[in-house]
Formats: sequence, structure tokens, C-alpha cells
Amino acid sequence: MAKKPLTTKADETPEFVEFWEGPLLPDGTRDRRKGWRSIARHTDGRGDARDAFLKHIEAGADGQDIADGGKWFIHNLKDGDRQYVPLVATWINRRAYEDGAEMWRDMQEKLQEASIRRSDNVTRIQQPPRRKTAFLEAYEREQAKKQAAQ
Repeated sequence: MAKKPLTTKADETPEFVEFWEGPLLPDGTRDRRKGWRSIARHTDGRGDARDAFLKHIEAGADGQDIADGGKWFIHNLKDGDRQYVPLVATWINRRAYEDGAEMWRDMQEKLQEASIRRSDNVTRIQQPPRRKTAFLEAYEREQAKKQAAQ
């Protein structure tokens, strides 16, 4: 059995980068709180993650499913559970992303719908025109007197 060649950062797909680093924000930066790197143990490596990720891609998995499943896992991780986070290769190899991807997408769809409902339910209140202050009215009277005197 021939050994597989090692993978490098050049082999990373956009989906893997989203999974590991976090999704892109509109300003072009990454939301690192939603990437696996934010919860990885010190023994967890990017190389192992990349190898497991690419192995599942070659087996027919969708890269976006893995990335979305990772976001769901991180989103639902409680503070006390950080010590129980599996190594990324273990998490990918047990195909934990399959259910998480659908749940993440359902949650995003519900959030989008709620946002639309909230924006439809808003009525803008028009501010009444501002009155001049007593000081400004007195100042304008004085200026008008000076103008009339000239």
C-alpha cells in the first residue's frame, strides 16, 4: 500500500479555510470565533485537519457540509465542554458534520426570516421640526434691530 503524499497549505480548499479559520465577513476579515482553530487543543494540528478534510472530500463529502457542521458544533459548545472537544480529525472521521450542517443552515434560515419580519414590523417616526431656542430667537431679534438701525 503506497503512502499518500503529504498535503500543504496550497492544497487547502476555500471550504477548509472557512472551516479552520472561520467564515468571511463583509469587510473581508474572518470571524475567527466560528472557526475550528478557536477551539482546537494545543495538540490539534492544521495538517491533520486538512488531511481528514480532504480524505472526506475525496470520498464524496461536500466541503461546505463540513464547514457548516463545524460552525454548528462550535455554536453549541458550552464553556464547560471545551475540555471534551475531540481532535478535529476525530470529529471529521466520525462524520459529526452530517447532521450539524443541516441544523446550521436551518438556524441561519430562521434567523434571516426573523430579521426580515422585524424589519417589516418597524414604522419610522418622523421627528417634528425643531423649534428655535429662546436664546436664538433673542439673538435674531437683536441682529434684526442692528440691521434696521443701519
